[in-house]
Amino acid sequence: MADSDIHILILSSWYPSKEHPFLGNFVERQARLLAQRYTVTVVHTVAKDGGEMKFLKSDTAEFDEILVKYNGNGHIFARKKQERAALIRGIDRLENVNLIIGNVLLPRGWQFLVTRKNFGCPVFYIEHGSYFRPNGPFKWGRIHHWILGQIRKKATEIIAVSDVLKADMEPNFKKRKINVIGNHIDVNLFSAKPKSKNEKTQFLHISTFDHNTKNPDGIIEAVEILKKENSNFKLTIICDEDITDWKNYCEELGLNDVLEFIGPLPWHELVPYYHSSDAFLLFSDYETFSIVLAEAWATGTPVISSSVGISSNMNSELGIQVEKGNSEDLKNAMLEFIIGNPQFDQNTLTKKAAEYSEESILNEWSKLISKHVG
Repeated sequence: MADSDIHILILSSWYPSKEHPFLGNFVERQARLLAQRYTVTVVHTVAKDGGEMKFLKSDTAEFDEILVKYNGNGHIFARKKQERAALIRGIDRLENVNLIIGNVLLPRGWQFLVTRKNFGCPVFYIEHGSYFRPNGPFKWGRIHHWILGQIRKKATEIIAVSDVLKADMEPNFKKRKINVIGNHIDVNLFSAKPKSKNEKTQFLHISTFDHNTKNPDGIIEAVEILKKENSNFKLTIICDEDITDWKNYCEELGLNDVLEFIGPLPWHELVPYYHSSDAFLLFSDYETFSIVLAEAWATGTPVISSSVGISSNMNSELGIQVEKGNSEDLKNAMLEFIIGNPQFDQNTLTKKAAEYSEESILNEWSKLISKHVG
């Protein structure tokens, strides 16, 4: 069977984003990547209060994209029945599915099993979520454990997006092998260019600024401490969430001269910010992958990062690693860039980023797929 004849069905437990009504960004990117080599369909169900069930099909050129909206009203059992009916309506449109890729276990990993039963084909489960985080805030319920147990028994392959996530998942999959396939970046878009010397050291941070993982308070605390010692810097924070409260807070602290909030921005508009930065900053408490680190390295930008995601056990040739939650340590690393002007080899940085190129990640997927389909 030729690769183009292999039909892959992609499902996701994560709900569609506001910006993309059919599916979240990471699923869209996965679909576009696999569609370079295979025939791909994405099916997604979403509750929509009131109204009849609606079947929608996008005009995406690279892959087929189906969204089934269902009522979503009533008690929990009624809602689950409606959701299952919506899923069946979506997959009934399909024929000859050769492989199912289910993204994220919770809350709807049961959909992977229903679809597997319908088509009788292999199912790959890939995890991006943070609920396997040790001592994390997520509380596992009875239904979550049931879904986990079923996936553990019935998934053909289990995949994590990083070695860190794999290690966190392993206690729950003691008798199962967990593969690692990272997220991918466009190394043609996120490419390196020579750095110009900035009058003020330029730092960059890109995230949702989420309290649960990104530690925004710790970043602002480090900036506040650093400004008292040396104000010859600027931190640009690009965020795709409402940042009004953060702007007001930083204004109260008198940080507007060293800290700027902007965004949201589309991917292609991020590149110049990487190019003009002396270092990319990440101070998260937890990350399963963190694609912004790969993007930074691809643009020849060293990072200052806590030990999370793909920066865990980071080689010193890629940047400076700081202790999680230690704002003083973050401040010291930023100060080292301001007064020490550390040098990093762009070839080393881009070589690391190449591990996450479209070609590299697609080849990893193909190796695994060819074991079961073809």
